[in-house]
Parts: sequence; C-alpha cells; structure tokens
Amino acid sequence: MHKAAKAYSRKNIAQILTISEKRVKQLTDEGVIDEFSPGFYHLLPAVRGYIGYLQSLVADDDQSSDYNQERARYTRIKREDAELDLQVKRNELHHAHVVEFVVTNSIVAFKAKLETLPHTALPALMGIADGADKPERILAVLKKSTDDALSEFAEYDPADFSASGYAPGAAKAKEDVGVV
Repeated sequence: MHKAAKAYSRKNIAQILTISEKRVKQLTDEGVIDEFSPGFYHLLPAVRGYIGYLQSLVADDDQSSDYNQERARYTRIKREDAELDLQVKRNELHHAHVVEFVVTNSIVAFKAKLETLPHTALPALMGIADGADKPERILAVLKKSTDDALSEFAEYDPADFSASGYAPGAAKAKEDVGVV
C-alpha cells in the first residue's frame, strides 16, 4: 500500500525552512516551491525546491566572484602596462627591437674596427726602430689599436635607445641588405 504524502501549511513550511510565511509565498510565486493545494505543500518537494534555489544563489555568487577576479586581473594588467610605459618614457626600459638595433650597430662597428686593425697598426709597427724597447713599443701600438676598437662598447649613450635616436627604417634597410 502506498501512503499519501502529508500536506503541510505555509506556516509549517516557513518554520521548517526557517523563513517567513511571506517569503514562502514569494518563493511559491517565483516557482521555487510548488503548492499542493492553496496554502499547503508537500514537505519533500518544498525542501528540495528551496535547496535548489539556495544552490543557484551560491552558483551566481561564484560567477560574480569570477567576474570580480577577472576585473581585478584586468586592472592589475593595465597598471603594469602603464608602469612599463612610464619606464619607457623615462628611458629606463627599452623595446627589444630597439636594443637589438643599437647592439647590432655596436657589434658591426666593432667588427669593422677589428677587421681594419692590422692595416691601421701596420704602418706604426713598421716605423718602430730596433732596440731594447721595441717589444714594449709594439705592445703600446697594439694596445692603442685594440682600445680604439673596444671603445665602440664603452661609448654608451642613452639617447641611442630613445625614439629620436632609433631609426626604425634603418633597421629594416639593414635587414634587406643582410646586415644583422
């Protein structure tokens, strides 16, 4: 035999769910809790409906929390981007392509000086007369020539990295002719 489910009044359901009778009526009107007959409810469907309603509220809070987390992340990224832009404007930070262009130019100039070093040092070396101090004089000529070549790296100028010191067209033209 199947026993018929007992019907509870709105007041009893409000007490069980620890909400007001008015709130039970609102939840009924919203379709959260189903009425068995006007003012009466079956206990199990009413409790299940209310629990489902509470779970949907928690899920909505999670979505709101996700939105707030994403909004905070977006704000943090915008702040970091603004800080990086400020460092670029203060000439404290440089774009990778600008650094690559300036360093490449320095290396190319250093390589050219090294390649011409024997030709520029030879006349001075040939002019050294024989004598006890000949090795020291040869070393002095070679040291001066290498110091001259190394001066390419010693002459750092922050203006080379600024927008006015960097010529993007020049970098593209060098790439076209194979100079890197």
